[in-house]
Amino acid sequence: MARRGKYTGFLAFLCGLVLLFFLVCPALAEDVPPPHPRMRAMLVGCDHFLSQPDTGSAADNNVQMLSDILLTDSRHYALIRSYSSSLSSVDAFAEAVENTFQNAQPHDISLLYIASHGVMEKNQAAFLLSDGQREALLNAETLERILNRIPGTKIVILDGCYAGAMIGKGVSPDDRRTYLSGPDYKVLCSAGGSEASWYWQGTENAAASGASYFATVLAYGLGMGGEPAADDNRDGVVTVKEAYVYLCANYAAATPQIYPVSDEEIPLFTYSGERHPTRLRAVTDITFEDTLLIAGQSEVTFAFTVQRQVALYYQIVYHQDGAWQFAHAQHYLDGEQLDGSVLPGRKMRTLSLNTGPDNAYGYAMIQLITLEGGRPVFQGSRLLCVQPAVGEIQLSVKTEESFCPAKGEELCVLALHDVPCGLTVSILDEEGHTVRRLAYETPSRPQQLTPAGSTFYWDGRMTNGETAPAGVYRAQVKTRLNGQSIIRESEPFRLSAPREALPYPMLYYRERFKTIWRCTK
Repeated sequence: MARRGKYTGFLAFLCGLVLLFFLVCPALAEDVPPPHPRMRAMLVGCDHFLSQPDTGSAADNNVQMLSDILLTDSRHYALIRSYSSSLSSVDAFAEAVENTFQNAQPHDISLLYIASHGVMEKNQAAFLLSDGQREALLNAETLERILNRIPGTKIVILDGCYAGAMIGKGVSPDDRRTYLSGPDYKVLCSAGGSEASWYWQGTENAAASGASYFATVLAYGLGMGGEPAADDNRDGVVTVKEAYVYLCANYAAATPQIYPVSDEEIPLFTYSGERHPTRLRAVTDITFEDTLLIAGQSEVTFAFTVQRQVALYYQIVYHQDGAWQFAHAQHYLDGEQLDGSVLPGRKMRTLSLNTGPDNAYGYAMIQLITLEGGRPVFQGSRLLCVQPAVGEIQLSVKTEESFCPAKGEELCVLALHDVPCGLTVSILDEEGHTVRRLAYETPSRPQQLTPAGSTFYWDGRMTNGETAPAGVYRAQVKTRLNGQSIIRESEPFRLSAPREALPYPMLYYRERFKTIWRCTK
């Protein structure tokens, strides 16, 4: 018994020395170069359903588009697996995940894309898994449990209605349930938690064609048909954050969502040298003079580049009664040539909105669509926010009572406004100083919240990138109407620090120890 106590004491002493090594000399571990990450991807599309309308071949086309793009990633994926309308149960999905990512290591990157109908079930978001014969719901909690088994970084792209609710985005703070969070997760969603997600459809030789607007814009951003448009700094890397920024500007049918909001580092796609696609995208570099308009300002001017001679038309869709009214869209054919086509080159166009009375306001979406081989091909879109010229606006702001950035939590700032408007959102400390600006005169979007409003998220970082100290803060929201500024502030909320005995998270020490152990073997 005494000998066992002696060995136990020696073991405790040895563990203490190892822990002391990491506490005193963590920089030594940083000198060990990290292993090269291996890439794996699993792409899931469902088009045939029992409880929801079929989506033709749109989800399958999404999967094919993204698979083709990932195959050109300069990091070279070790494995890309596609499942088209073949997974119809949670067990089958979990088995597919296990088979695809079974060799993942802590330094690897695993990408999962799901395109399907999104639904709200018992106030929780879920995606439908279906093969047309059987159907099952994959909710956020179950998806997180399945993905938590995969070591390393997980990039999750969710393409369906209410997708943002899976990560607690695009919903009221009172209704938030946050999943797929923490340092291992990087998530992109096609819509906020209260929004529908939309597909476009065409026909070619009597066969359905098309895709989701979200996947198509994402594919353009990653380089489908040309240079990766989302690579804003042209460094050969499209990060998850760059893809999100590009989607926000070019995808109008819903509000893209991201977790985490400020991660600038994780690459979604990498490339090197000039790209030579087999078929060049017809229309690129779409820019608008302004997307925040005033009621009565019925004309909107925009420019774009035509890469090859093509037939082109513009579709204006208005948002009414809580949905985009595609069935009542306005269409304008660009008749630059007698045959209805447009020649290559830089173009500028001005269109008139059907705003009705001078005080009409709301949201409109302009889409650029080409006709190629007798079928429509979506090229890009912009959301237009038309705010009132006169009248009043009901503005208020609310937040959660507290959050802890060190645990991967983000604060939801809900700006409630009864009409479309431009919003400036700031975080103030107890002295009233601005520590971070989340938005500056940003046009609101129809996020379908009840009551109407817009959501913004703060991860606790200040303008300089450092985490703000623990303490009490407030959110401030500002807009302008009739030439006057309207400012509202939230109740105070608390940014809390974790009760952490070590200066670094335990995961840091575990991973550094594994790295040093591998290098000394």
